[in-house]
Amino acid sequence: MKKLFGFFVIVLLAIVVYSCGILSGVHVVEFSPTGEVGSLTSFTIKFSEELAPANKLDNWLDDEFVTFEPKIKGKFKWIDSKTLIFSPEVPLKPMTKYTANINDEVLFNTGKSGSFDKYEFNTPMFDAKKIEFFWTMIPNQNHKMSVQANLTFTYPVDPKTLYKYLSVEKQGDEFKKYTIITEENSDVIAINFGEIQQTDKEQEFSVTINKGMVSVIGKNGMEESRTFEYNLPPISKMVVTEVTSGFDGSTGWIEVATTQTVDEKRIKEFVFVKPVNDLIFYVNENRFRIEGNFSAITEVELLIKKGLPSLFGGYLEDEYTQSVSLVDLLPSINFSDKKGKYLMLYGEKNIEVNAVNMNKVEVEVSQIFKNNILQFVTRYDYMYDFEYDYGYNENYYVDELGKAIFKKQIKLKDSHNWLQKFSINLNEALNQKFNGIYVVNVYDENDRWIQDSKVVAMSDLGIIAKKSENEMVFFINSIATTEPITDAEIEVISSNNQVILTGKTGMDGVCKITGVIEKIKDFVPRLVIVTKGKDLNYIDLKETQIETSRFDVGGKKLAENSLTSFVLFG
Repeated sequence: MKKLFGFFVIVLLAIVVYSCGILSGVHVVEFSPTGEVGSLTSFTIKFSEELAPANKLDNWLDDEFVTFEPKIKGKFKWIDSKTLIFSPEVPLKPMTKYTANINDEVLFNTGKSGSFDKYEFNTPMFDAKKIEFFWTMIPNQNHKMSVQANLTFTYPVDPKTLYKYLSVEKQGDEFKKYTIITEENSDVIAINFGEIQQTDKEQEFSVTINKGMVSVIGKNGMEESRTFEYNLPPISKMVVTEVTSGFDGSTGWIEVATTQTVDEKRIKEFVFVKPVNDLIFYVNENRFRIEGNFSAITEVELLIKKGLPSLFGGYLEDEYTQSVSLVDLLPSINFSDKKGKYLMLYGEKNIEVNAVNMNKVEVEVSQIFKNNILQFVTRYDYMYDFEYDYGYNENYYVDELGKAIFKKQIKLKDSHNWLQKFSINLNEALNQKFNGIYVVNVYDENDRWIQDSKVVAMSDLGIIAKKSENEMVFFINSIATTEPITDAEIEVISSNNQVILTGKTGMDGVCKITGVIEKIKDFVPRLVIVTKGKDLNYIDLKETQIETSRFDVGGKKLAENSLTSFVLFG
């Protein structure tokens, strides 16, 4: 008995010692989010002990504190000594399962031991989300009505593929007289059921998307069939089916879905939003949108009075009221000018930026080295080919093609849900020491995927390039004064990064290079780089070529050994 008791004591001590060992080591208190996550999201990891030294706090780091599989491009930041965040710089892949393994780099050679679990998360799988039905007019056929449905998926689908997986029943019987009217790939597909007999009773529809249906993104199809049952009210009765709300950065809005198109001319008599009085209405098929001054308001009361008429003779039978929370806009940031690339060397060098719901932004300016310009522009011939629109601004990555030369944080005003504009001054960034090609990035302070990126050439060299069959002509003028620039050096770079032509402008700012065919042989011109002293500028011949297919630019074609005569009449 004593031996048995002693055995239990030893086991108990071993458990206690083992447990204390686990608790004494560094472990993760929180890893979030896990499970299903959005394609644009940041991750927070909280540890049980202080780990990060003071000089590592509040800085974006490239250290691989966590290994993600599949790999995710992004950076890490310690917001305090116990809390690490990871912010992806690109959207996560759709319909993908990820794992995260925490590495010993988080211990910073403190001598502490760590015991870390593996964490899993995934982006949404492909599925059908919802369907909404409504009455609509048959085009060019007065008094004839049809029923239409908008079917929403998590990712875009090909309408032609949907035909193979779609089954419809009406009043319990198979129904095949429907038409998918959406022609392009989309995550919302419109289906029209043709002319439907109008009755004073509800009409029962059942729409099934059978398992195996796939998105245009590919990967796995739906593992299970999805069926939506819907009772459509008669044409004499209009029903409110959905209310949504939000902001677009300058205007608050409420959107109401109904089973019929409302009469826009009479909508003001029946629709009210308290406490806002000055409202603007827009009607589009089965939805109408209410816009107004909803600043500093988080919740309003929507009232739709009984009798709101539709265009088809129906009306709202009962008063409709609902408290509507004004959904916050997702934070966003973008450059006001999307296309402009050149800044005058002697100008103010201000770039305007728009931001919504951001407290602090980070600005980073990087220089692209001259010999890497071609590699940089060809890297972005086609921006990352995300097959799905994430509402995401593509980022230009300089990486090994240059270096970061300026970083700054800018504190913004607290303007909830409303658009802010601010300027980045590149004189401050470059201290007027540099000329050349730069990339300006703006990020949210914690979520780096909330960002925008812009290429900027700071130069006084304006470039026009013309190419005929066997010669190239370059016109170099001052951007500030339009005067021709003498002795500007021209380099034509091939698509495989070789200097294939060189020249220098004369007093008229023109450089003509003849015998081009023999000089370039099998090389293809891609870039023109112009330098004058420390000033440098470039044009991408592929990006800036002028489309001439709409015009007759061939000129007169002459047969060999023929003459053309001109007769001048006085």
